[in-house]
Order: sequence, then C-alpha cells, then structure tokens
Amino acid sequence: MGAIVANITIKRALISVFDKTGVVDLAKTLAGDGVEILSTGGTYKLLCEQGIPCVKIEDFTGQKEIFGGRVKTLHTKIHAGILSKRDKEAQELNTEHIDLVCVNLYPFGKLINDNVREMDKLIEMIDIGGPTMIRAASKNYKHVCVIPSAAYYDEFIEAYKNNNITEEFRLKMAIETFRTTAYYDSVISKSLFNVSTGKGLFDTIENETVALPLNKVLDMRYGENPHQYASYNAIPTFADEDISKFFTDGKIHGKELSYNNIADISGAMRILSDLPDNACVVVKHSNPCGCAAKATTFESYKAAYEGDSVSIFGGIVGFRGTVNKQTAELLSQIFLEIIICEKFDADALEILSAKKNIRLMEYAAWKDKILQYENNFEMKKVLGGVLIQERDRINPGKDEEMNVITNAKPTDAQIEDMKFGQTLVKHVKSNAIVVVKDKMLLGVGAGQMNRVTSARIALDWAGDKAKGAILASDAFFPMPDTVELAIERGISAIVQPGGSIRDQDSIDVCNANNLPMVFTGKRHFLH
Repeated sequence: MGAIVANITIKRALISVFDKTGVVDLAKTLAGDGVEILSTGGTYKLLCEQGIPCVKIEDFTGQKEIFGGRVKTLHTKIHAGILSKRDKEAQELNTEHIDLVCVNLYPFGKLINDNVREMDKLIEMIDIGGPTMIRAASKNYKHVCVIPSAAYYDEFIEAYKNNNITEEFRLKMAIETFRTTAYYDSVISKSLFNVSTGKGLFDTIENETVALPLNKVLDMRYGENPHQYASYNAIPTFADEDISKFFTDGKIHGKELSYNNIADISGAMRILSDLPDNACVVVKHSNPCGCAAKATTFESYKAAYEGDSVSIFGGIVGFRGTVNKQTAELLSQIFLEIIICEKFDADALEILSAKKNIRLMEYAAWKDKILQYENNFEMKKVLGGVLIQERDRINPGKDEEMNVITNAKPTDAQIEDMKFGQTLVKHVKSNAIVVVKDKMLLGVGAGQMNRVTSARIALDWAGDKAKGAILASDAFFPMPDTVELAIERGISAIVQPGGSIRDQDSIDVCNANNLPMVFTGKRHFLH
C-alpha cells in the first residue's frame, strides 16, 4: 500500500443518514471541534432539534431540492468538494472541500424482508445520491474519510479523538463502502428481476455477468475441520421465500449448528424433496446410509434403521412428515446428531428434548419451498472462480421413463423399487450404486473410482438381503462386470441410465441369465 499519509484535517462533514442510530453522538463530537456539518431532510431536522449547528445542503449548493427530493445532493458543488484532490486546480476553482462523508443508504433490503413486491415502491427505495456520494468519497480516500454505516461510528470517533484518521483507516472505510454498494446493487438487481419476470436469480444462468448478494446469517464454530473458519451465508430474498431462516428459526432444541451439520441437513432435505410422504432418510457425510418409504414415519424409520444399524450412529435422520411418540421412543435409544421433520408432536418433543445436545429441526413453516428445492442453480468453488449449473431437478420416481431393454420384464413391484432406487442414487456421490428392496435401502456404494467397486461395496453392505433386490446405478455400465457381480449376488433386476457404446454387452449378460434390466435415459452424476 505504501507509506501511510498523514492524518487529514476534518473541517467540513456531510451527514445524511436514513438510519439515525448513533448519529447525534457523532455529530456532537464533530461540532464540538468546530466542524461545519452539511445535512439534509430528516437528519438535518434531528440534529437541529439536538442543538447541533447544521447547514442545509440546498443552502450550501444554492439549489433547492427538486423532483420530490430525488435530486438534492447530485450537485457539482457537492461532488467537487468530495472528489477534489486538494491541488492547484481546486485552489483556482475555490473549491469548498468536504472532508468527511457519513451516509447510509435507503433500506431497500427492508422492503424485501417485508415482502413488498410492488415495482413502484421498490423503485422509489433505490438510493441514488447516497451511493454516489460514498463511492466518490471512497475513490478519493486519500483526502476524504467515508463512514458507510452506523456500525463504524464508535471506531471513527475513537480514531478522531486520537487524531488517528490515517490513510490506512480511510482505505478500510473505502473498502467497506464498495462492499456495501456492491451488495446493495446486487440485492436490487436480483429483486427487480424476480418481480419483473417471476423467475429465480439464476433462471438465466447463461448471463455474461452474475451479481450474487450474500448476507452472513451465522458464524460457525469452525468449518469442516477445527482449524477452518466458516459461516453460513444466505441469498436475500422475499420473506415468503426465505428458507435460510430454517437454520435459525427451524431449530427448536439443541446445540448450535455446525458447518458440517448444515451441509448434511441440506443433503437430507434434498433427498426428502424427492421422496414420498412418510419416508425417512438417514444421512452421513451428505450420503444416504439408510432410507425407506413405508406407510408411516414409524415404519419408515424402523426399515431405515434396519438397512444400516451401524452407520446411523451419530447420523442425521430426516422425515417427510410428523414424528410421534412411538417413533420418538425408538429415536431416543441411540445417539443422533440431528432429527429433522415437518413437525414433532408434543409427546415426541418431550421425549427427544430430554437429550440436551441433540438438534431438533422442524420445517413446517418452509415445507413448500424446501420440498420444491428453492433454488434453480448450484455453485461449486474451483480454482480462480466458481462453476454454476442448473440444478438436477428431475425426480426419478416421478419424471423418468422405465424403458425395458431385456427379454425378461420386471414386475410392477420391481418397477416401484427401481424408481425408489433411482431416487436415492441421484443423491449418492458418484460413482454411485444402491441396492433396494420393498422401498428400503439395503446397501450403498459411493464415490468410488470405478463402478464395479461401488457395486461390490453396496452388495457387501446388503449381504444376504441382496438376493431378490434391485440394483440401481447413477450412470451407465462401461462393461458387463457390474451386471455379472449383481447376478452372482442374487440381484433380481437392474435399473441404470444406459448410454454406453458397450450397452449391448450388459444386455446380453442379462438376457443370458433371464434378468430384467431397465434404462431411464437420465444420468445423475453427483460430484
């Protein structure tokens, strides 16, 4: 950055704020040192009521406010005073310098929080003069100090009293200002797009530029590991679409959520969004390790537990429905990190909340948005930037065709299990294989470098239960070895996307062994 420039002398300050918090104390500090204060509107009125000498902007510029106040600080005299380099030209022009700009912006975001969707009201809450002034002051930070928020008043006052308004401090405020205006504009662009088109932020992800507003909601204790800082950041949206509150208001009992908790909860909710009512899923490290779709949440949990009674320890259990006393009594018998459901009945809540640390999450208030998978895009951080893609919105149980490509035909029950298997395999890290029977997950092979190894893991996991079960794959078989292994372990039918140049090899093996196989035509890689 170079050497720190000597402190600036503040002789004139422009103060015009929407949020009046702390502004009186700030102005008194300045006025007590003889600083001339320029102000506008409600700020001017407040400071005058407090006995603080002020000059109206229109008296300083000689220009009355026009267009209902839309134009009052957009004046050459104001911006010359802010942007002047304090050089010979400024002396020749007799520029009246403004050394401090304290401005905060119209609260456009509050309209979004209040669910205001009328375009005219949104437009009128877009601040023009405020961002222009604080951006100008930030650009000229070598000569001007900017304060973009009441959050920095105490820090400024301390520095001012200690004659310590250094270039380093001014640059820090300038950076905070540009962060503020960038966020402000991105919220506006997103919200106006939502209102005018009825679409989500990334419904047109092929745009050349992307303005993504992020607002920190929670500081995590740490990230994936204790040595990593982490936070949960939400995309601001209209109140009735804001499911980020699920992670704050939705937790009704237990310890604070961690980085890994939020990642796993998100994985569980994504799986539940594709499952039928009363289904249960158990998640570890964002992969399902137990899952079932039975007639009741109690029966679904029993089956999910039986599918893998080992991995469920310390896991996250999610329900597509209500947890009652009977289910809670079973859940309370083992250590679980988190239980998620639409609602806990009173008896269930009493039983489970006796465990001090378990997190209990209810999503009833956000059910429709969460289970409709609220965003149309996904992002992944990569070297130098991010990848953005349209999310995988296909619900395999509802949207995929089951095309039989073997001589043997699957039964109706097998078709239902194939749909269940494909629903699960969509949410397992690739290469992904699952083994299911009677809408119950029996084995999972996740994230292996070749498909047959994933199949072997899933089949080993299922053990003898693999006999008569369905094997589902997230992508095609590049060779028949997976089919051969499935036959060896007693699998009764296979479902996969198809699409390999060697599909016929697998079809021939199935036909030779009278094994039904179905192609869906839809791949579900998850990396």
